Amino acid sequence: MVGLSELVWKLKRKSEKLSLYLFHKAQAQVKPTYSDKDWKGWNKLRLSSPPICPGSYDKAISWAEEVLKHTFDLLGSGKVKVHYGLDAKGFEGYKYPPLKVDFQFDEKGKWLARFINKTNLPYSQKVWRFLRSINPSYEPIDWQLDFKSGYRWDNDTFYMDIRYGHKLGADVKVPWELSRFQHLSALAIVYKVTGDEKYALEYVSQILDWIATNPPMFGVNWKCTMDVAIRIANWLFWFGCIKDWVDRQEWKEEFYRIFLNSLYDHMRFIPRNLEWSPTLTTNHYLSDIAGLLILSSSTEEVFPGSKRLRRFAIEELRKEMFKQVYPDGTDFEASTCYHRFVLEIFFYPVWWEVLHHRRFDGENYHEVAEEIFGKAFVERLYKMFDPVLHLLKPNGRMPQIGDNDNGQFVKLYSREVLDMRYLLALGAVFLKEPRFKVREFFQSDEDIAEIGILYGKKGLKIWNSLGWNELANIKSKAFTDSGWYVMRNDKDYVIISCGPNGQNGKGGHAHNDKLSFELVFDKKDIVVDPGTFVYTPSPRWRNKFRSSEYHSTLVIEGVEQNRFLGLFGLKSESNCKVLKWEDGYFEGEHYGYGNIGMVHRRRIIWDKDKKVLIIEDQLIPSAPSNFDGYWYNNVVIKHLENVVVSPLDGAEKQEIYFSPGYGRKEKVWRVGLKSLKYFIRWYLNSEEI
Repeated sequence: MVGLSELVWKLKRKSEKLSLYLFHKAQAQVKPTYSDKDWKGWNKLRLSSPPICPGSYDKAISWAEEVLKHTFDLLGSGKVKVHYGLDAKGFEGYKYPPLKVDFQFDEKGKWLARFINKTNLPYSQKVWRFLRSINPSYEPIDWQLDFKSGYRWDNDTFYMDIRYGHKLGADVKVPWELSRFQHLSALAIVYKVTGDEKYALEYVSQILDWIATNPPMFGVNWKCTMDVAIRIANWLFWFGCIKDWVDRQEWKEEFYRIFLNSLYDHMRFIPRNLEWSPTLTTNHYLSDIAGLLILSSSTEEVFPGSKRLRRFAIEELRKEMFKQVYPDGTDFEASTCYHRFVLEIFFYPVWWEVLHHRRFDGENYHEVAEEIFGKAFVERLYKMFDPVLHLLKPNGRMPQIGDNDNGQFVKLYSREVLDMRYLLALGAVFLKEPRFKVREFFQSDEDIAEIGILYGKKGLKIWNSLGWNELANIKSKAFTDSGWYVMRNDKDYVIISCGPNGQNGKGGHAHNDKLSFELVFDKKDIVVDPGTFVYTPSPRWRNKFRSSEYHSTLVIEGVEQNRFLGLFGLKSESNCKVLKWEDGYFEGEHYGYGNIGMVHRRRIIWDKDKKVLIIEDQLIPSAPSNFDGYWYNNVVIKHLENVVVSPLDGAEKQEIYFSPGYGRKEKVWRVGLKSLKYFIRWYLNSEEI
């Protein structure tokens, strides 16, 4: 039930947004939304350039070559060269017709008149002319395009009028993801290592292209403040790597005028559109603040108001640490992959601030972070790395409890979506913590590429001074606040989900996965969580992947553990409870089937020596019940050839889908044990792999 204070706030906020909408939309009809001031302080930008020590960064080089060709592989798209008039492959049978390109990308920018509103057109054309003067062969990227389905948003639609989720197959996350500019890391790293100016020129050219075709407050890439903030953070995060080259160019004055004005436009936009409410703040608001901190910190000596915004952002980051991170160090959104995202959102701005501090000597990250953010904040940040140590499977991949949208704040290096070993490497150096240096996770120089990129030679020195930990030393652990129960035995692993829906009960990124589990034998995934696949482009697939039937748990046909509330919410009905937990034994129950008078209780017993997992499921009447139907005990198995499921009498084997990352799905097996009994025991045995 909505409280009176929240209702008052919502009404007030709605009124404020309406006023903002009417004012800025009216203003945009008569004057440009671009800033065009003559900022004098470009040489006072305060940038923290990652030190990037020389090394072999093969994946960065191949990634940078693709970026030069404007070829991107995002959110399951496969490699796509993104341009105007692209004829997309389509998504799940939905394919939108390509834009008709019956014009030339002329040097004067006449072609922009087709896309940019009249008041912003002169400035847009000025930026384009400058871009073509420094890079005559540059071809523009279509930043408004979902290059999976082919659906395109309009450049001249006011940002508050942008709609998404209304066209099946169209995924707004695709243009948002591209416009986060996380691919700039590849260009910056390869320029720094090779000195080849073509990478620096591409870095500058893509930013200018984006500015020319995305006037402030117009188009899809101003719709979500989180993505605005992540974009500006990435522009600045890597800019220090190419600044020496820019500063040697004859055209630097004109570039900095355009660049600084766009920074200023972002700085005006973010505080006016913060994703905050008095009852709930999530990774969106946290991203807003983190991006604002990097922006305001970089421009303290350039823009009036930057110092005030920096103080505000630091204070808000402190507050959010204790609002969004549980005492056990886990993120409060009921998602292991969002834990990674939120950890990055906290970590990178802290790193950024430490590098600027007068007391920083190249090695004392922990101590300086405490001076800036406080001891309690850094202790909680340390605790956020601890779940990563215990949650990572013996193969270094993160289990997928809850949503996974591939979200990151900064991408230091190209890795598989679920490969999150790098977080331990970053934490080990920053905190000088040898527990995070796990021998089996870091077998080559490329495994620790992020250390050389973010910390440089001094970071590698710290890393080499730390002793080794080993998989066999990582013990089982319960993260009771999130309800993640991890059993470990060297190369074997079990994780059980028995926690709240997250987000203070909203369940925006939770799944109906209560009492489900993942299983690894000898570093090989056996039982897996299905993942997420997509959000808004397909409500059917969105709900299927977060449904009870898609998880390795007991399912009553037609009944969800928690009823869906739109695409980003669950009704709090399961209310999980752990009855007993110790290494090798779990017993818990949930009450999501209470509307039919049933409680599901599960025991999981792990005989580590024999590699046998015993699962006992029981339906317990909680009230007079008319339920007399079948129930299913599902197991989602990725490698059926490596496991024995028993008893198999009456078991049904069916192909379903597993999503290893957002936008991707592949077939796996679901073994369902169908029963009329109220109790069943079954076994998973490892075969020799």
